[in-house]
Amino acid sequence: MAIGSLQHYNRIINITLYDAEGKTVRIECPKRGRKPAIEMNGSFTTDSYLPAFNVTVKNLYLNMTSRLWSTIELEAGYEGCVIPIKGQILSMYQESPGPEGTMVIQCIQGEAKSWLDATIQVDFPANTNLYKILTTFKSKLGIKRLRASKVAAFTIPIQYQHDGSARDGLKKLEKMFEDKKLCIFVRNDELCAICLGDDDCIRVHKLEYISAPPQENTGGSDGTYYTTVTAPWDPKIQKGDKLQIPSRVYVRNYNLVGNISGTQNIQVTALSFHFSTTGKANSMTIQGFLV
Repeated sequence: MAIGSLQHYNRIINITLYDAEGKTVRIECPKRGRKPAIEMNGSFTTDSYLPAFNVTVKNLYLNMTSRLWSTIELEAGYEGCVIPIKGQILSMYQESPGPEGTMVIQCIQGEAKSWLDATIQVDFPANTNLYKILTTFKSKLGIKRLRASKVAAFTIPIQYQHDGSARDGLKKLEKMFEDKKLCIFVRNDELCAICLGDDDCIRVHKLEYISAPPQENTGGSDGTYYTTVTAPWDPKIQKGDKLQIPSRVYVRNYNLVGNISGTQNIQVTALSFHFSTTGKANSMTIQGFLV
């Protein structure tokens, strides 16, 4: 199902909450009517390692905030195109208690909550394989998988020492390979390391519709083109993915895009979205390299 047609389908968000004992409560998007109204908004920027999102439930009061809810599972998207999203709950509160109240759930995506405040002490000599270093971080952070196949052969040019925040430690690793645009981040239950703008991506998506003209700039001394694209939210798209947009959809001037029958490829470096089961909220803003 192409993103251009998604905006015409019913929007869906179903919520399942888990407490520390494994007990659950499920809040379903109504098949008819407008209550409860459920919305999500979130972002994954170039400076954040974990994607964070908020879920807001309006016109529903279940008196749930007094329990220690730990995990959230969502089914989000459109009729015929719904994906699962799992996260850990940071906080949960009622903005206005009562039957017509608003409940807000603040979450981080995936299962690596320890990532937020984890510390690590490492010391690796020059020419150590990058994959080995990332494996050490993965184990320390309790992340299940490592995705770094295309950078596995990289070796660090100088000795690498770090004692402190794991996030700062990986930022230091990125700077060692700044010329290769190395980007390290957590995605669901994976620690990912890819080279942005170098045909190194996690998944490829086709984007058949955009809702505003792209905004472009050169952005760097290497002449790399950056772009910002706005479209209806596609829940499958995440940081590290590549978008293929038909040139006839993307086109602003023929000099930049070349053949009008071709495609414009974008490597996603940051994404924010706002999506609701009711009302007009249904958009995503994507930033990335033109590749």
